[in-house]
Amino acid sequence: MKKSPILNNRNKWMAIGVAALLLASCDTNKIYETHLRIPDDGWKQNDIKRFNVYVADTASACNIYINVRNNNQYKSMELWLFVTVGSPSGKRQRDTVSIRIADEYGKWIGNGLGSHFDTRLLFQKDIRFPETGIFTFEYEQGMRDEPLIGVEDIGLRIEKSESSSLADEEMQNK
Repeated sequence: MKKSPILNNRNKWMAIGVAALLLASCDTNKIYETHLRIPDDGWKQNDIKRFNVYVADTASACNIYINVRNNNQYKSMELWLFVTVGSPSGKRQRDTVSIRIADEYGKWIGNGLGSHFDTRLLFQKDIRFPETGIFTFEYEQGMRDEPLIGVEDIGLRIEKSESSSLADEEMQNK
């Protein structure tokens, strides 16, 4: 009796899903991670991408990462962003950030397969949020191209830093 190819494909997708869940559950340092899709017709300079993050822990040190997914249509070695962080009390801080996407020979630096590549930049290391509440992270593309073609997704990841995880471990062992 011949097996149905649909059943085999379903089993493959179920195995991939279970593996993804297991990998995600191992990510114990992750506090927040979200990606926003960039339209296929490009990222316009006035299209500000916003991430609203509720912060409850002011004691733990955190690392903040900017995630970028690009494809082969991206034409530059770097991606320039204007990043604005707003606190619950209304304070705002704006930084200009350069993310290296390719080396000097045009080889993509990020991980990927085919024509899609993921790059992660450590934006802030070992920071402690000064207050609880909703922090807003805004990304504005700072390239001269209008619209910017080749960026597919832009993301934000916040995780407990290694120093914070080690301190937590030491406290538990006392």
